[in-house]
Amino acid sequence: MKVATLVDFFDRLYPFALAEEWDNVGLIVGDSKANVTGVLFCLDVTHDVLDEAIAENCNVLVTHHPPIFRALKRINVAELQGGLIAKAIKHGIHLIALHTNLDSAVGGLNDTLCEALGLVETKPLVDSGRERFYKLAVFVPPDHAEKVRTALCAQGAGVIGDYEDCSFAIPGEGSFRGIEGKTTPFTGTPGKLEKTNELRLELLLRREIAGRVIGALHDAHPYEEVAYDLYPLHNKEKGTGLARIGKLETPEPFRAFVGRVQALGILVTRVLGDESKAIRKVALCSGAGADFLPNALSAGADVYLTAEIKHHLGLAAAHKGMALVETDHYTLERLHWPKLSKLIEQQHKDLKTKVSERGPELWRRP
Repeated sequence: MKVATLVDFFDRLYPFALAEEWDNVGLIVGDSKANVTGVLFCLDVTHDVLDEAIAENCNVLVTHHPPIFRALKRINVAELQGGLIAKAIKHGIHLIALHTNLDSAVGGLNDTLCEALGLVETKPLVDSGRERFYKLAVFVPPDHAEKVRTALCAQGAGVIGDYEDCSFAIPGEGSFRGIEGKTTPFTGTPGKLEKTNELRLELLLRREIAGRVIGALHDAHPYEEVAYDLYPLHNKEKGTGLARIGKLETPEPFRAFVGRVQALGILVTRVLGDESKAIRKVALCSGAGADFLPNALSAGADVYLTAEIKHHLGLAAAHKGMALVETDHYTLERLHWPKLSKLIEQQHKDLKTKVSERGPELWRRP
């Protein structure tokens, strides 16, 4: 497998287009044409994690937090970031970041947290779904429509929610006149007005795959000049967005909910709220989601779970009677990697994957 193939695999699962504008995701350091020897998953790139990747012969490091977040003006190997980048390049380790695209995507990190906590009726707390769809309409001879449709769907077109190979066809009549001496039409004679039966084939596709879909269209279509339209849509992808809100199937006291969080190996650093308060509606955000606390309040959450909550937001939650569970950053976000590692191994059985054992557990209880 090439690094580019692995990057494309991640893009299909957790589209990079879902990342926030300020974010930096995808292949950050490396060569897309290189072969993959193994994949190591981690939250942050550290020297310990790079050493583990070298020892395990994993030349791809998939990280949650981007190793290069803002534009670099220098790479000084004596500094932490410069040293990490230099070490990765020296040992041929390719760095791929799945950050806010992983947070927002259906089946991503926040959904994994919801599943682990047993939440139902979940949905995004912050609707940040992108207007990132095109509708492709192409005119094709009926006898070639299935070949063209299959080629487009093979490149990721025709996906609507949990349904694949979705398309719509309308019969009609096309007309054309090829210029004599310049054209070799699929049917008809140059210089003569021709009319022929055609199907208008329509499919939905994500904007970021438009290039490869159009390339497949030209390869599969029998016409010398392919007539097609590409329309930008305002549709937003269902289920995508930052943070989540859902419900426990059975209400439980706040102290029991805190225990539910701790049972997942998540380090709870602080809690706010009455221990006996009934918890049913749960809002959560992987990582430092304090900025979305007002959204949790507006949604009527009984409790909000996230890392690194600021003091003044605690006051706002207490005033409204919403409980808070603050956790450390690393243990809140590490739950997704084993799930993704197994998913890759199921689809690519010969590819070695491993979840790093050297995560930056910086904080502990005294």
